[in-house]
Amino acid sequence: MIAENIMDSQMDILKVNNFGFCYRNIFTLNNIHFTIKKGEIFGIIGESGSGKTLFSHSVLRLFNDNEISNINGSIEFCGKNILKLSQKEMRNLRGKEISYIPQEPLSALNPLHTIKKQIIEMIKIHNKNLDSQTINNRFLELLNLVGLDSTFALKFPHELSGGQRQRVLIAIALANNPKIIIADEPITALDANLQIQILDLLKSLKERLNISIILITHNVNIVSKYAQNIIVLKGGSIVESGDISILSNPKSDYLKNLISSLHIPKTHLKIADSILLSVENLSVKHLSKKHMFGKNEYKQILNNINFTLHKGSILGVVGESGSGKSTLALSLIKLLDYSGDISFEGRNYKDIVDFRHFRKHIQIVFQDPFSSLNPRHRIRDIIKEGLEVHYKGKDSSHLIIDFLKCVGLDSTFAHRFPHELSGGQRQRVSIARALILNPELLILDEPTSALDKITQKQILELLLDLQIKFNLTYIFITHDLYVVRSICDKVLILKDGNIKEYGDIEILENPQNPYTKTLIESIL
Repeated sequence: MIAENIMDSQMDILKVNNFGFCYRNIFTLNNIHFTIKKGEIFGIIGESGSGKTLFSHSVLRLFNDNEISNINGSIEFCGKNILKLSQKEMRNLRGKEISYIPQEPLSALNPLHTIKKQIIEMIKIHNKNLDSQTINNRFLELLNLVGLDSTFALKFPHELSGGQRQRVLIAIALANNPKIIIADEPITALDANLQIQILDLLKSLKERLNISIILITHNVNIVSKYAQNIIVLKGGSIVESGDISILSNPKSDYLKNLISSLHIPKTHLKIADSILLSVENLSVKHLSKKHMFGKNEYKQILNNINFTLHKGSILGVVGESGSGKSTLALSLIKLLDYSGDISFEGRNYKDIVDFRHFRKHIQIVFQDPFSSLNPRHRIRDIIKEGLEVHYKGKDSSHLIIDFLKCVGLDSTFAHRFPHELSGGQRQRVSIARALILNPELLILDEPTSALDKITQKQILELLLDLQIKFNLTYIFITHDLYVVRSICDKVLILKDGNIKEYGDIEILENPQNPYTKTLIESIL
């Protein structure tokens, strides 16, 4: 048995030989070549637009014939060239021999179907003759494999947390005992604790089921901890390849930049003595159940939050999903009802009559720029929107161009639509839209969580430059303690709506609360 396992581990499960093609005449994959062995985690690293996802789709042949041209090379799976298989053979292979875990679980799962229906549907596609009892047993087995119990069966995707939805996608990928799982940025939108849990789950499944995993990511630390061999992609070409030791001695400038993107220079505004924002005993509760007769039921989201924010400072608000971070952000711009007191430059919010007009002093940059930018509007109209509310009649055309330049975009971007921009460019537009109103406080709600490491570093450096240029104060909401350590002066740790720790950034070097210690240990 031991000899058999050793032979299995030496078996080539996927062999890519000088593979390449042109996609829609706008992007080319060039001479991709590598080999994956059975039971191996293989890492593919690269920034956004490097061709990572394009390659993963080509392994499953998810393109229409008219989208690709100039195909060359081969992709051999268990000795068969995937590029030569018929459509029927590919349908039998997809989801059965090679399965795929997409990046965003909420959009990948059907919001109208229960978890049970979606997992069973995948089982039935490749096992049409199985009886209902066998299918149900397999369903329960899959839930158990990914760490979910039977109570999740009749739940819908929106009722699950991000980590639970990702576990469901893993269960769907495992449904038919595949030989390879392609995991495309499987932890991008998850907080640090959940990232570790999902990656550890994938690793344990690899060992338990002896499957191979292609781990696609922009995070160098992830592949260094979980992969055995890697390729580094840039512009559709491999710039480096080998075992993970190449990360210790990178040869290409590109890989050096990817690694150095983990280091952010901490240079920002001198902190003033005056207090810009003061929060006292802030509490927020949501209506959880409404009763026709009797008292309604409420769920406490934030509980007695207290902190002060000095002009020119950067406060990091850290916590896992559901900790109350975004609720705090919305409360600070008075988009949610709250109890307690919030004061801005000594003025209590309760004393401000026209808060709609006051909001120009406090602006917010949201986590997902694609959903926060109107897809039907050009960039110039998106940026101009705030001016029309707060500065009616002001000539804005030159101002819009000026602020685009401030965030590193030229005048041609004014005429584009959001879908024509990359993730980093869209986030720059969101920042320009906020800055054009000349705010004093900018609330940044997970502004870099959906971006690759190089783009993250560029956005963070931009924010530090803009802070000095416009004399700004930031509240930086994130689940990434690494970013907080790099740019923040103070940190506030939230869990279940309560402050677990608050103070100067140095408290992260000697945390007193067990939860903070757990967060620090989970840094990738």
